[in-house]
Amino acid sequence: MSVGVMVELKVEELANSISKLNKTDKEMLLLLLSGEAKEIARRVKDVKSKKVKLLTREEAFRDAL
Repeated sequence: MSVGVMVELKVEELANSISKLNKTDKEMLLLLLSGEAKEIARRVKDVKSKKVKLLTREEAFRDAL
């Protein structure tokens, strides 16, 4: 069984609410809206479970210059 809910929201109110978010919350909103949140959560889980190893700063920028 599912329940439907109708919400009326003005675009201006939504834009105002988004503009008041801090940078971290805006980044999270972007991830959720873009569909990348699940992928990032999976990657974080892989790192925490030590399935993958993060590169060090030196490894990441070894051939940058």
